[in-house]
Amino acid sequence: MAPSRVGFVTGIESVWRHHLVAVKQGVHHLSGGVTPDVYALPRFLGESRTFIRTGKSIDRGAFDLIFSELNAGDHQLAYLESLVAAQSPPVAILPGPPEILAPRLSHARLRAVQQILRGAHRVLVYAPELARFYDGLIGEPRAQVVPWPFDYAAVRELGGAPAGRPDRTGAIHVLLNVPLRFGGVAQNYPFVLKAALLDAIASMPAADRERLHFHTFVYEDSDRDAFERRRFAEGLSIVLEARRPYGAFVRFLATCDAVVNITASSVLGRVTYLSAALGKPGLFSANAHLNTELYPSATVPLLQPETLRHALGNLIRGLVAGEAPPAFMPDEAAARRIGDFAANAAIFRRIVFES
Repeated sequence: MAPSRVGFVTGIESVWRHHLVAVKQGVHHLSGGVTPDVYALPRFLGESRTFIRTGKSIDRGAFDLIFSELNAGDHQLAYLESLVAAQSPPVAILPGPPEILAPRLSHARLRAVQQILRGAHRVLVYAPELARFYDGLIGEPRAQVVPWPFDYAAVRELGGAPAGRPDRTGAIHVLLNVPLRFGGVAQNYPFVLKAALLDAIASMPAADRERLHFHTFVYEDSDRDAFERRRFAEGLSIVLEARRPYGAFVRFLATCDAVVNITASSVLGRVTYLSAALGKPGLFSANAHLNTELYPSATVPLLQPETLRHALGNLIRGLVAGEAPPAFMPDEAAARRIGDFAANAAIFRRIVFES
């Protein structure tokens, strides 16, 4: 039986930022959808969740199950060690990309992470490569790959799944990287992408190049500054879009004619899933397991500029001609399977509560 009381440790010590997470999730819901991020996993259990700030005392019996991220901060690690040791309620750990965790590890923190992962009720990850990493980290097979709370039907309803932006001018609108990251562990080398893009369209007639309009996002002030200071938009028609709530973003994506999302690190692939569910042609980086499932013929390595240039050229020429080549279309059966919310909820419940 699914638990009626689910807690979620945010890993955030600041009272203000902790409440901001809850507010953000509420805004997503009011905007017409629930973003498929880690905080949405309790939806698989058919229950809402209570956000728990790191360090908050928990009465025995207050929850039937607690989920928690793993960010390797000293305060959070000490808190999770105490929760795991008590195991009342049981704790399911949801560790994220190794690129985020690994730089924060010291010897003491590594020992704490190992203790938490070995003692947790469950260790749940979103991709096989993460399972291999965390099993290797603790020296025993504990991590289990779980489905993610994607919802094919909900995305289609939210986006409306139009064929493209209703633009009578013949303009072609392409979503380009969400988000651009110019530095940090999630850097996705935007100028490598830009160079490949410029090379791909260089030989096209001027009239065709003028039809191309790219739309992108940044989520950090430092990336916004780099976008402007380093003149990323120079030579291309690129609009830096305002950040949108989940529902508004899905509706915006539905108006685009194609998606190019080249990212780094062990990302989940949420933009890839939304693109596939909306039937968008696209080109994606090969770093995410989900990307290769949904677009088996349209993924490229991040730092292979010639491969990227060739693929971009083929995609854009198809868009200009009025029809994207079939190789850039998503696997609809895979999108439906990955977004079968009811079936995946049953799998998730079985994994979490099996003996």
